[in-house]
Amino acid sequence: MKTAAKEKYPKKPLDRFSTFLSDVCTRWIPDPWVIVVLLTLVAGLLSFFLTPGGFGLEKADTIIRGWGDGFWDLLEFGMQMALMLLSGYVVASSPPLRRLLIWVADREAGPLRTVATVALTSMILMWIHWGIGLIAAGILVRYYAARNTKADYRLLVAAAYLGMAGTFHAGMSSSVGLLLATPGHFAEDYFGLIPMSQTVFSPFSLILVAATIIAWTITAVRLQPSPSETVSAPRELRETLAAEFAEDEAARKTKSDAVKAGRSPVEIIENSRWVNMLVGILGLVYCVLYFSSLEDGILNGLTLNSVNFIFIFVGVLMHGTPKALLTAARTGGTFVWGILLQFPFYAGILGMIVASGLSERIANFFAAIANEFTYPIFVYWYSGILNFFVPSGGSKFALEAPYLGEAAQALNVPLDLTAIAYIWGDMSTNALQPFWALPLLALCGLSFRHIMGFLIIFFLVTAAIGSAAFLVAPLFF
Repeated sequence: MKTAAKEKYPKKPLDRFSTFLSDVCTRWIPDPWVIVVLLTLVAGLLSFFLTPGGFGLEKADTIIRGWGDGFWDLLEFGMQMALMLLSGYVVASSPPLRRLLIWVADREAGPLRTVATVALTSMILMWIHWGIGLIAAGILVRYYAARNTKADYRLLVAAAYLGMAGTFHAGMSSSVGLLLATPGHFAEDYFGLIPMSQTVFSPFSLILVAATIIAWTITAVRLQPSPSETVSAPRELRETLAAEFAEDEAARKTKSDAVKAGRSPVEIIENSRWVNMLVGILGLVYCVLYFSSLEDGILNGLTLNSVNFIFIFVGVLMHGTPKALLTAARTGGTFVWGILLQFPFYAGILGMIVASGLSERIANFFAAIANEFTYPIFVYWYSGILNFFVPSGGSKFALEAPYLGEAAQALNVPLDLTAIAYIWGDMSTNALQPFWALPLLALCGLSFRHIMGFLIIFFLVTAAIGSAAFLVAPLFF
């Protein structure tokens, strides 16, 4: 088999197109931090020139004050998103989940079954929690590579990314779905409180999730190349992974009571399972009390805070000891800096467009070009296109919530349907955007251009399904 490292000159039209598109993304789509700075400037100029009130210093003062006053309005939401990412990594890197993934990889499977397994693992786990699914699917691909799988390595990595483009935002860790269900959220004036039972767990969205999983699993299997065209993982990577897993296994087997006996009191406490067990059980007891006290059903108790609480304490229990937990949290914390730095700037932009009246103007424009039947499909594609340039569903929603909610109310479009259309559109173009794939690609040792040819096909499939779904969606709401 060929290796991914040697595939420098793609011959097929789709390969050439995917390489071109990947090069465009790499060359012209800047880092998200640069994007948020550019968006701040653009939003400021639009707020100044496209709203009434003249062009004097008083108007500029209003816009700048709106930006500064709103800068901290997303502190709670930013912290919630940071904990979502951190808790997902902690659970995904835990020994129980790693052992499960090793068990899966050890099963004898042909290339078609291997591809289907990775695709299903990615989509199902990311529906449960996107942080868990992204890391766990990447780890599973690494295990398959270490065992010299006969499946195409590029396709396996693409399959491991599918959940981020097809199920995560419509799942239990949906940033917008959970946000709208959380009392006191920043968009409550425009969307109100919408429980998860009306968005993520609505029959319409669940059917769409099932259709996407089935369609993409079939697509993934059909995309597996013939043996002569299959590209394997680079030999160096396979050897490195095999040695790494062998060392981990040997380290686990050589632990002895004699080593434990020589530890200091502090080391004994840091490696004691009782510490994590006590606090973990305490957290789970609270979860039982919280959900059992709800009068309107468990689903209506799912908020950003409750979901984060659950996965934090699941991670505590799954890591066993304080030392193991803190090691995982330290590594997971390295992925959080982008959220902490960028969210205040998105909050500032939100304050700017609201204070200037720009959000009302955009809402009127949307209401003028759509009607109650076309608005959902309009939101679906608008959200998807903007996501290509601003790849962050939660922070992007902070900019769009005012005018999307106002336009929906003006057109008498149900707000829950508007939220669902936004969620699915935002998620769909992740298949074409390398931003969320970076942790996975780092784990698997590929660049985005290696997998983009496959992802274009997956995008076309989901775009067809999503477009058809939101054309008929008004009939079901």
